[in-house]
Amino acid sequence: MHIEFYGATSGVTGSCHILRANGQTLLLDCGLIQGRREEMERNRNPFPFSPAEISAVVLSHGHIDHSGRIPLLVKQGFTGPIYTQNATADLCEILLQDAAFLQEKDAQFENKRRKRNKAPPVEPLYTVDDAAAALQNIVRLRYREQREILPGIQLRYQDAGHILGSCSVELWLNENGTERKVVFSGDLGQYDTPILNDPAVIEQADQVIIESTYGNRRHRDRQGTIDEIGQIISDAAHQKGNLLIPAFAIGRSQEILYYLGKYYDEWHLERWQIFLDSPMAIRASKVYWEYPHLYDEEATRLRKQVNEMPFLQNLHLTPLPKESMAINRIKSGAIIISASGMLTG
Repeated sequence: MHIEFYGATSGVTGSCHILRANGQTLLLDCGLIQGRREEMERNRNPFPFSPAEISAVVLSHGHIDHSGRIPLLVKQGFTGPIYTQNATADLCEILLQDAAFLQEKDAQFENKRRKRNKAPPVEPLYTVDDAAAALQNIVRLRYREQREILPGIQLRYQDAGHILGSCSVELWLNENGTERKVVFSGDLGQYDTPILNDPAVIEQADQVIIESTYGNRRHRDRQGTIDEIGQIISDAAHQKGNLLIPAFAIGRSQEILYYLGKYYDEWHLERWQIFLDSPMAIRASKVYWEYPHLYDEEATRLRKQVNEMPFLQNLHLTPLPKESMAINRIKSGAIIISASGMLTG
């Protein structure tokens, strides 16, 4: 067995690790490098391995820093299966298509500038067609379903509690009659994360690959955060203003909606209009709605109280630009949950 690390080692994005065993080459995640422009340019560097040599991809979850270079991998010759959890497969349909669309738009914008400067054009990192081709290779697995994915290699996903469908990966490798177990943590969620179950406990492994994004700090007490949200809503009501909440489209937006539903009476939310103003967050929320069997007990109870999405009777979904622009006419009494990318463009 041989393990190679090609991403998320000196930083937290671009997760990409190779595991070689029993004559097979397994890729754990293939994420986009994110950050400043010079960091993102590294995505255009050649892979330090041949995509055609990869036997299979094992994807821990849908976030782009773990999945975002899979279409590029396919574009450059990978033809094998991409294993992932059911809910992650659905979220990847949203995330990878959106990432490809942005790659095409970025290339168009850059080429306008290059044309003015008489510089040669650039190609997008990958296209919507490349993303569609990658999605065709996805193989869905349930949590705790153990399957042989390659000769001598078995896979089982456990709930990582990070976002819907996020996984810690258990791999059993059989070489020359000797079995060893490798665990790849993926991104681990906090205990008591809204909607999701706590991360599963894996009790045995021979080798562990573990993320450490927050390894040197303590998370803030969750109740303190909830109390602060309630106070901010109260302050905005007294000031007769609107409240804008920037939130990641997948994971954080759904947590905010959950809290607004849970504390609806306590925070007097009946006097507000609530807007989910992000097409991606709207689509992702509908995926979350389709997987109630992955909820924790508290979210399951809340889900049973309503028959259709959303949890909130005064929640408005604004997927169209004209609907989003109409919010600008509201001068008071609106809570707007919008993609956090608006803060950076």
